[in-house]
Amino acid sequence: MEKSWMLWTFIEKWLLALVSWSWALCRISLLPLIVTFHLYGGMVLPLLIFVSIAGILYKFQDVLLYFPEQPSSSRLYVPMPTGIPHENIFIRTKDGVLLNLILLRFTGDNSLYTPTIIYFHGNAGNIGHRLPNALLMLVNLKVNLLLVDYRGYGKSEGEASEEGLYLDSEAVLDYIMTRSDLDKTKIFLFGRSLGGAVAIHLASENSHRISAIMVENTFLSIPHMATTLFSFFPMRYLPLWCYKNKFLSYRKISQCRMPSLFISGLADQLIPPVMMKQLYELSPARTKRLAIFPDGTHNDTWQCQGYFTALEQFIKEVLKSHSPEETEKMSSNVTII
Repeated sequence: MEKSWMLWTFIEKWLLALVSWSWALCRISLLPLIVTFHLYGGMVLPLLIFVSIAGILYKFQDVLLYFPEQPSSSRLYVPMPTGIPHENIFIRTKDGVLLNLILLRFTGDNSLYTPTIIYFHGNAGNIGHRLPNALLMLVNLKVNLLLVDYRGYGKSEGEASEEGLYLDSEAVLDYIMTRSDLDKTKIFLFGRSLGGAVAIHLASENSHRISAIMVENTFLSIPHMATTLFSFFPMRYLPLWCYKNKFLSYRKISQCRMPSLFISGLADQLIPPVMMKQLYELSPARTKRLAIFPDGTHNDTWQCQGYFTALEQFIKEVLKSHSPEETEKMSSNVTII
């Protein structure tokens, strides 16, 4: 058994090295291919150029997607809340990566029965940069908040990847289950932008442990975003295997039948707001809402008037017992603020 495992490990490393060498060759050969095509034409050369460009994009997808060092001090300094009950926590994932979390505690009445929101942030900065938003959530929603720095972000170890972020989210949920002072029956997921894709994945795999999800200004998938951002290149013709990071939320949302809130800023210049509407329409949840903010930008929708009211109303509706009439009424509810 051990020899078989070692053989498979060797084969896997060899294949990865071969793929990496192939992509490097594509990058080196791209310019000569373009020059040759310009001078002599041909039917095969365009295909080779296409493959070379795909290889370069595959190799550098992590660089294009994850920005853990923006701003430049993000990996060195993580701001901490002052004057507010909180815990600075470190946990390990199943593959041994050390993650940094911040738990903001609500200390009001019935705090033992307070919902806990797991906060998945976007693709830049660290959890300390989200404290202004999180503190307003704490005050307005009267919940606990557990902010997560993915691997490669803030003080967390490792390097970001799609599968890595999924492992991180699972580790955080498992950690909550070990806390006797947190209500395990009232766990909400919140994700903004990239964090929305992480939240949808975690919810799709843990429907029995998640009470509700709230996603804001997130996307259908990375291939959909590539088609939007690189419209000058026929990205829609790239096969799915060309993408190192996929985040196929438009598929995974079909497994999320828990109450769902979709928050959309119509002034979002990065992710087309239509994607949020499409996720809402694809959601099979009987209890779902779409909160629309005409002036909301990609990162600042939370600063729009009525934002926290929409979240508070949704949380209250989830926590109370719904009659069939209330559920049916809410299933088609769209709020424009």
